[in-house]
Amino acid sequence: MSKASLYVNSKGYGVTRHSYSGSESFRFCARKYYLERVQGWSEKVERAAKFFGIALEKAITCYHQNGLNVSVAVADFCRLWAEHKDKQYEYSSKDGNWETLALSGPELVRLYALRYPTFPYTVPNPQDAFQVETTFEVFPGTKLAGIEFMSYIDLMAQVKDTFSPIIIDMKTSGLDIPELIMLDPQLRSYSWVKQCPDVGFLWFRKCGRSLSKGDDVSLLETYDGIEAGAEAVVLAKDDFGIWVTPDRRVVDEIDAKFKGQSKPVVAARQAHIEANATHVPESIVTKQKVQFGHAVISPESAEDIGRSISRDIVNIHAATEENVFPMQSGVRWPNDRCCNCVMRGICSGNSELRDQLVTRKQVDEFDFGKGNE
Repeated sequence: MSKASLYVNSKGYGVTRHSYSGSESFRFCARKYYLERVQGWSEKVERAAKFFGIALEKAITCYHQNGLNVSVAVADFCRLWAEHKDKQYEYSSKDGNWETLALSGPELVRLYALRYPTFPYTVPNPQDAFQVETTFEVFPGTKLAGIEFMSYIDLMAQVKDTFSPIIIDMKTSGLDIPELIMLDPQLRSYSWVKQCPDVGFLWFRKCGRSLSKGDDVSLLETYDGIEAGAEAVVLAKDDFGIWVTPDRRVVDEIDAKFKGQSKPVVAARQAHIEANATHVPESIVTKQKVQFGHAVISPESAEDIGRSISRDIVNIHAATEENVFPMQSGVRWPNDRCCNCVMRGICSGNSELRDQLVTRKQVDEFDFGKGNE
């Protein structure tokens, strides 16, 4: 029995690997899937967030594979991010620019090192724990034999209390970690493939660089009795550093008690700040956040996503055989998916817009969707 393939790419190679991002793309729009994977169109604009996330992941890997050495990991991030300094990437408002991320990256690495002992997992075998390739043949012994669901799991760690394996996906984002982790389809798909119910997000939140009253911060070094890693709130800022307190109520108290800018009010406000806060150098605090969320995927949820992925493979194979990848278009809310789709120039017949948005080059299946946001 000859091996089946999902599709034949623009280089003439039969593709037999399917991924979570492949399912996500096909469900979004079969035509977009066809244009990307079969014809080889890809977005022209490259986003800084993707490469920042990759550099950060590699730095965290370096941290674990070098005996939890923070300095080595920070140096690794700086080396990797320096390679992108002069690239013409698109930076979001959260990213700022290359220099902004060059400052935030080392802070995230250092903060991770401080948070790691408090997280509910450990990495006992760091040399084999990162970017774990997992392959699963979905339909052995059928006409679709040979088609595999394949994933690269960022980190296979171990739950501290139970010593059971846990799948961890690393993400960088401008938002806080989501609450309903057990419903994330990517984690569910990994759980299905590995038959591993414990999953988690290791979440690196980018929070910008400016500091002002009310901002949440973490100390990167022990200072004046405050332990490294401690969380605090910015109470005030001056030319020599910032005033921080562990109690957010102090911020509200100052706003309520000291209104106006008269000399007596300013003096009283400052006296209250000095009595209820600690003055620290700005260089040892960070607004960045490192969060971890742990969830358990039920067997029913894992099997459900498995059936969905299997159905996607069947439908993609059928679309290839019939050479029909229908457009799932929409331009009005709530189905306005075409309005920001990079393939909209092709689908609308606007060659000028097409050339502005996309270029034609065949990308490997696992380059699709690579990135952390």
